[in-house]
Amino acid sequence: MDFDDIPELSSDTLAALQSFLAEKQELDDRFEKLKENAEEVFKNNKKIEMSDFQEDWQLSQFWYDEATADFIARRALEHTSEGDCIAFISSPTAYVAFRNMAPERKNAYVFEYDQRFDLFKDQFVLYDFNKPLEFARAAEMKEKFKFIVADPPFLNKDCLSQTMETVRWIASKDAKIMIDTGAVMEGLAKELIGARITGFHPAHRGGLSNEFRCYSTFEDESLKWVNN
Repeated sequence: MDFDDIPELSSDTLAALQSFLAEKQELDDRFEKLKENAEEVFKNNKKIEMSDFQEDWQLSQFWYDEATADFIARRALEHTSEGDCIAFISSPTAYVAFRNMAPERKNAYVFEYDQRFDLFKDQFVLYDFNKPLEFARAAEMKEKFKFIVADPPFLNKDCLSQTMETVRWIASKDAKIMIDTGAVMEGLAKELIGARITGFHPAHRGGLSNEFRCYSTFEDESLKWVNN
């Protein structure tokens, strides 16, 4: 092998790579610290920061910005009472925002494929949209949830359809449902679950090229359907 033929990184490229790796290591260290101190954090109801969880683009993870996460969490808080079950399906950012607002509410669950979120213990449900009804406690959770937030990780028919299969399974008869997904999913969201497009535009910390919209089966003072 002729090592003279191996391209060398420019100084700018090398500096950018080193910066990226340093940032990744810092985020990894912050998560490990959170994990080590989780019991104390939960016991004292300390605020949890989504910045402690690094986005995994291979899992199509794109965290909401703070305003979006808080808006969704407040809808869940305002439309439920103590003891009502709330599900955040593939929506850990909104779950963390809700937990920060109401740490005493122990019936809010995060359904998530990423097992880093198992630090939430009993409130974590390992979830794979490819197996929509194969999750722990599925039988006991049937028709138990009064409020459901779903953010299918991929913009395609199969992902939304299978996520909605989970939603239909766990939703109570009077459940309120919010779906955050691409604008291209409008027709399917209405067909599958009766959710209508709203005027709320979910935003993400890093921005996304795809137009994101919120669909719901209900309205309130802050969340209105778009007449179309």
